[in-house]
Amino acid sequence: MTTKRRILIAEDEAPIRLALCDSLEGAGYDVLPAEDGRRALELLLSQEVDLALLDINMPEISGFKLLRIISRECPGTPCIILTAHGEEQDRVKGLELGADDYVVKPFSIAELLARITAVLRRSPARRRVGSEALSFDGAHLDPDQRQIRYSDGHTATLSEKECELLRYLLAHPNRVISQEELLLRVWGSSSRVGQTRTVAVTLTRLKDKIGKQASAHIENIRGRGYRWND
Repeated sequence: MTTKRRILIAEDEAPIRLALCDSLEGAGYDVLPAEDGRRALELLLSQEVDLALLDINMPEISGFKLLRIISRECPGTPCIILTAHGEEQDRVKGLELGADDYVVKPFSIAELLARITAVLRRSPARRRVGSEALSFDGAHLDPDQRQIRYSDGHTATLSEKECELLRYLLAHPNRVISQEELLLRVWGSSSRVGQTRTVAVTLTRLKDKIGKQASAHIENIRGRGYRWND
């Protein structure tokens, strides 16, 4: 069975957002609606997204700022921006910030769908975690049992969050992952006072359990986050 492609729709005008959701769902896409830039960012960091449809003029966080964040935190996520008629400078700026295409309001749904299809055709499908992504250094992570099984026969049992953290790192090799992204995607919450040490403490326990050779793959990028180096 083919998995639906998932599209984030970030648009603060409710009638337009609802119409887009209806049209894209009718075209066979899975949609994630966001009423402002902050909600869009939360969804981008907590969900797997195949394409982001961003209105430029949104409250909380603008479409331009979101493009900058996406290039840093979610590299490779294709984006289409929605701009007002006649705002050529917005279209140019959006493309310079990494947008893959743009659509000018008012637009037809047929045009938007054609542009979405074209951008997705040029972009790789969303990476899904398969068994091959869960193997490292002669070991294999069994997320159902929360165990690491080594080739010599011994095992290491992980806590729920240790297992989810390792699985997320393995699924996104060679990419710097921020603490905020890990808190959202592994813990399901945003960064706040009292959680600043959560990732670091869990990661320390995880390193102790997977051993010195495997833990050497985990790099702490000061001020930016963590990376699993293949």
